Amino acid sequence: MRPPFCAEQSLQSFLLCLLVSLICGFPVKAQQAVASATLSADEVMDRVAEMNDQRSHSLAAYSGLRTYHLECHCLAHKSANMIVHIEFHAPVQKDFTVVSESGSGTIRERVFKELLKAEQESMLLENQQHSALTRDNYTFELLECQKTGTNEVYVLKAQPRRSSKFLFRGRIWVDARDFAVTRIEGEPAVNPSWWTEKTNFTRTYQKIGEFWLPELNESHSKVRIFGTAVLTIEYGDYSLQTEEAKIAFSQSLPTK
Repeated sequence: MRPPFCAEQSLQSFLLCLLVSLICGFPVKAQQAVASATLSADEVMDRVAEMNDQRSHSLAAYSGLRTYHLECHCLAHKSANMIVHIEFHAPVQKDFTVVSESGSGTIRERVFKELLKAEQESMLLENQQHSALTRDNYTFELLECQKTGTNEVYVLKAQPRRSSKFLFRGRIWVDARDFAVTRIEGEPAVNPSWWTEKTNFTRTYQKIGEFWLPELNESHSKVRIFGTAVLTIEYGDYSLQTEEAKIAFSQSLPTK
């Protein structure tokens, strides 16, 4: 007997929607310069792309913990939790270790672990190019400049240039000092299945030292007939290694 919603096609559709919110950004190094409020949307995003490129030269590695939690409010309520340790090594290696897990085995196997596999696949150069938050993949419109204490944030509308499961449509918030994306709200550019009626996600970033890394991901998916599913991913316990620190450590080692 096929289980309702939280398995098979519905979970697979939800998984594809969630992937969009996991691959639309990478760690960004801070830039100590105050932006001009007269920058256009394209100029803002060109600077964001420049800072993303600098990441590959500045961040050698990082580690952290993620806490996954999914609630399926369906015909049969299901939930699950999983804590994952992540190791990133530049330029494209990500290794995941499951620390603990509980709740629905279907969710853990068909959503959480499949999400980890999909994220590893998204690190391939070709997939990164297809999902990057750049003018090759999106058109941008400057909506407003918001004051946040002593700094400004650009708010831009992002529209995908093509239909792709790797892209989204929505709004992004860009720190005007660091030219780093601090928040994204949107929905996938493509509805992956008839089962999924609508999916919205919000992702926020936190500043760790000189870098901005994921802080919280929330995805809400409405599925035809069956109900809704809500995923949250909390990111924390970061430990970073810069390229400069890696070089200094290697130089400190005794020579043979």
